[in-house]
Amino acid sequence: MEFLTVAGKSIQRAAIDDDLLDESPNFRGEFDYRDVRLARSDQSGVVGEGALSAVLMSEIDLSGARLDPVELSNVRCEDVNLSNASVSVETARRTEIFRSQAIGLRLAIAQAVDLYAEECRFDYATVRFEKVKNAVIFRRCSFRESVLAGDLSNVVFDDCELIETEFDATRATGCDLTESRLVGVRGLLTLHGARIYGDQASALAVQLATEAGLIVVP
Repeated sequence: MEFLTVAGKSIQRAAIDDDLLDESPNFRGEFDYRDVRLARSDQSGVVGEGALSAVLMSEIDLSGARLDPVELSNVRCEDVNLSNASVSVETARRTEIFRSQAIGLRLAIAQAVDLYAEECRFDYATVRFEKVKNAVIFRRCSFRESVLAGDLSNVVFDDCELIETEFDATRATGCDLTESRLVGVRGLLTLHGARIYGDQASALAVQLATEAGLIVVP
């Protein structure tokens, strides 16, 4: 087992064998892929449901796709286009997303267990977690004008861009924002138990006061 630790939170990495079989992806209708490599395919606009287990996905266009419901276990996505897609995931267990476009994505995850995303664009997206088990880590991701909702407990934002991002958390204990850029964010009062640095708190003071109902006089 391989682990990654960020901000005191450790997640288990996706376990995928090197000797995967190559298979042509088809996410239309029902699908069930196991121990395979799926690469270089236009699946934009498809509507489907199914499961992925021990799967490596790369260079697949899923823009505008509608996938509901989906089960993910030991899945790694690289250079995948999820822009304007709508994805409903029942369980995302040991799932990794690298260098992917997810602009305008609508993503709902009922249970996230060891989820990791790196260098992805979630601008204008809506991402909702119903339950986080263990931890979720976003590293060097952009969330410009996105909505981050639901259970954000033990979610780490490491070197992320959170510009005009809206938070609508039901839980946030253990959420870590200390290493990210926070500009014009909203919904701060929902982040009870989240961690930020003192200089971040100073920069957000006016917004916090406004959300608390105070009138800030210049």
